[in-house]
Amino acid sequence: AGQDEAAAYDNAVNLILKSREYDRAIPAFQAFIQRFPNSEFAPNAHYWLGQLLFNKQSWAEAEEQFQIVSNRFSGSTKRPDALLKLGVIAERQGNTSSARDFFQQVISQYPDSSARKLAESRLSGL
Repeated sequence: AGQDEAAAYDNAVNLILKSREYDRAIPAFQAFIQRFPNSEFAPNAHYWLGQLLFNKQSWAEAEEQFQIVSNRFSGSTKRPDALLKLGVIAERQGNTSSARDFFQQVISQYPDSSARKLAESRLSGL
């Protein structure tokens, strides 16, 4: 099952990175998450799916994926980026208070992350 799992994840990622077939990548990640909900790749799969939905401005669906990364996979290296995206979504929806909270969380919890600089920049623009 491990090879099958890795192959399914790689196939979904390659739809983005190699063939740039973003619309096909969305169902590929959804299928991966459904089949392998506890995979070591699950946090990244949720993040990628969130990013694809974010790019389509499907805010509620993107927010759901980033919340999963943030809440269910709190040890994931994708968590600071997911929190940053949650802040950006809140900002785009006009929820400045929530956006500020997410950006502050990135800055305080992940001071050494690349997301911190982006969070600081966004925060100063609010």
